[in-house]
Amino acid sequence: MADEKGKAGGVAFDVIIKPASSENPPQLHHGSPTKEHALSQEDIDRKLKEAEERRLSAEASKLQSVNKEKERLQEAKQKVQELEEEFTREAAKNLAEKMEASEEKRRAQELAKQERLKEHERHAEEVRKKKQSMTEDGISETS
Repeated sequence: MADEKGKAGGVAFDVIIKPASSENPPQLHHGSPTKEHALSQEDIDRKLKEAEERRLSAEASKLQSVNKEKERLQEAKQKVQELEEEFTREAAKNLAEKMEASEEKRRAQELAKQERLKEHERHAEEVRKKKQSMTEDGISETS
């Protein structure tokens, strides 16, 4: 028997030495217990068939999920295309409206300009007539 105590900050432990309690060590079980009977050819064939069915089922499940994903991506792509087409239609509509408004504004400005030119021409004609009448009056007064 050993008895040792450590100092402050050290380690303390007790060791007791005694003989082994039993002569046979305990048996350790590794994995599943061994089967006492051998598998028959029918069991082997059945298990192989079940394994093949599980594999086919897993493969079908994967294909189904891939197809669903493809379908989802196709729907998303179609939706994006529809949104782009709608945006294009709206942009074309807005552009046409702006062009029409611009054309109307240009016509209105042109008409206003023509009206101002007509008014100016009338005023110039009045001034000429007035000037001519003044010159005629001036000529008749001097004669």
